[in-house]
Amino acid sequence: MSYRKAFIVSNALLLGVFIWAFAKDFLAPWRPYQAKYYEMAGEVLDKQAASEKDPKKAADLKAAAYKVRHSPMEIKQIIVGDLGRFDRCVTCHVGMDEYTNPTLKNGFKENPYKSHPKVDEALVKAHPFTKFGCTGCHSGQGLATSVEAAHGWVKHWEKPMLKGVHIQGSCVKCHGNFETLKGAETAAKGKKLFNQHGCQGCHMISGFGGTTSVALDDIADKPFERIAGYNFKRVRIDGKELPDEHHDSHWNIQNWILGHLTNDPAEVTPNDPFAHLNAEPIPPSGMPDFRSELSREDADAIVAYLSGQTKEEQIPYRYHVPGPPAKDPALSGLAHGRYVFQKYGCAGCHGIDAKLGRRRINAMGPGQEEYDEKMPEAQLFANMNKGAEPTLPDLMGTYKAAELITKIENGVPAADAKKWNPKGPLPMVTMPAWKGKISKHELDDLAAWLLSIAKKDDSGF
Repeated sequence: MSYRKAFIVSNALLLGVFIWAFAKDFLAPWRPYQAKYYEMAGEVLDKQAASEKDPKKAADLKAAAYKVRHSPMEIKQIIVGDLGRFDRCVTCHVGMDEYTNPTLKNGFKENPYKSHPKVDEALVKAHPFTKFGCTGCHSGQGLATSVEAAHGWVKHWEKPMLKGVHIQGSCVKCHGNFETLKGAETAAKGKKLFNQHGCQGCHMISGFGGTTSVALDDIADKPFERIAGYNFKRVRIDGKELPDEHHDSHWNIQNWILGHLTNDPAEVTPNDPFAHLNAEPIPPSGMPDFRSELSREDADAIVAYLSGQTKEEQIPYRYHVPGPPAKDPALSGLAHGRYVFQKYGCAGCHGIDAKLGRRRINAMGPGQEEYDEKMPEAQLFANMNKGAEPTLPDLMGTYKAAELITKIENGVPAADAKKWNPKGPLPMVTMPAWKGKISKHELDDLAAWLLSIAKKDDSGF
């Protein structure tokens, strides 16, 4: 091919690229939303002009309607340098753009045309959009201008838009006082439930809690590549399997946490208890099955609280609202001992108020059959699944105070766990050594409370 022909062909290709780029921009998905908003806003002004008796005011309203209808189609964005965000959400949600709609109010009911709710209330007034943007609270992909991409409902986007009460996790990120903050009641309830059910016994947050399982300081940042697809497929929300992650917003960290609270965690993360794929058996998730203790609303509250546990977002100090330092309640004696049991997450293994030892797969437990290696795997697992921590009221009568304190201080190593199935995985019954972590005063009151709940025989002793 001659240079002349090559020049002509390359120019034709370049022209084709320009035409394609122009067509792609002209047919961008945000344009119809913006055009419809301007038309709707123009109709409102026309109606006001028609009912206006003052000719000059009516003419001004008609002129305003004409101007709105002929507003240029453009990408709109909020630049929040402090947070490193460039949010183009107002390109479609024009009613929330204070330059187009200075009052931030309109009467439209449908998304994306309606204005932001509760703009006159303290929550919105304290978070001006020009300072916080949109994704700072709602998450999503601020630079995107198509519906699914902007909401973060696309593959490989780790921060999809928060839905419903889960958005209160954004309050937790910045507000040390979120437990008393109006608008963050669900997240505050979630923290209370997290502590009440002993989650901190295994999971550390902000330097406090156990180390038996992963720390949750950054659970909101957990990358999806650390969650196998088949595990997500095991999650059921309201009894339904999650849709494919390519086409919906359901494969996210919020539903991953929710799946562990509203399903049996051993089914969500089954691992390899019979060593089919590994040299040694690996037990399923050791997390208790909370379905009998937590309602769906309770589970959503815990998700809201944990959605604010992030280390990835570098939030400037001036965005933080400090909260009062945590203080133990003024309790003494048995009441203080019961509080210590809850404070350190003992309920995570021993149940609320130590009423029932929680399940520990392949530990010894009530109702198990005598082990027979010829049992089918389903029968073996059913018996392994009955393994449980000792029920403390049954056990406490066998200890004296000094012995119990020594037991708590030294803990129980994993090697001491007794297996129901000798070929199965090691039960996750480790109790950490609390020596040096719990004060003597706390230990004394804890031991006294535990001994007070010991079952008594028919004689009263």
